[in-house]
Amino acid sequence: MSTEVQGYLGATLLEAGPESLRVEIERLSRELSETTSEKIQAAEYGLAVLEEKQQLKQQYDDLEIEYEAVRQELDHLKEAFGQANTNHRKVAADGESREESLIQESACKEAYYEQRVLELQNELRQTRNILTNTQSENERLIAISQEMKETSEMVELQRTQLRDDIKEYKFREGRLLQDYTELEEENISLQKQVSMLKQSQ
Repeated sequence: MSTEVQGYLGATLLEAGPESLRVEIERLSRELSETTSEKIQAAEYGLAVLEEKQQLKQQYDDLEIEYEAVRQELDHLKEAFGQANTNHRKVAADGESREESLIQESACKEAYYEQRVLELQNELRQTRNILTNTQSENERLIAISQEMKETSEMVELQRTQLRDDIKEYKFREGRLLQDYTELEEENISLQKQVSMLKQSQ
């Protein structure tokens, strides 16, 4: 708040009556309470978002681990498939049927794991998107919380200024009442002197 605005506010508040000042303080107190409540709600929501972000990150890490394990298992399976294919060329005719069965089984497993890898890649992509959105939402909530904090500080500053202005107003009011009392006493004294002069005449 600038010096000119503070000066204008102070002059305006001094011109207002005590009742107007009390109403203004009550209004600012309600605004401060509402702002504080909204700030607490935003902080709670921000904590919930942070917890969700942590869970998503954990899920993302778990998916990466699972993806790596499946990829390694697929590599091993491809290597085993290659070895089985090589052995197939070397074995005798009586073992051909069993090896073909193993090759077919390996091919089925390879197809399954390749499909699983694709699914895990999609899940990882979706998790990355969710994590990015969560981070953006968290940044937005932090900005809102900061703005509400600044608003709360401004309201508190205004309330403090109003209290100081009310004290000054009450001090001036007491001084004026004192001056009025003294003038009233002086007036009564003068009236008595006038009356005495009239009587003496």
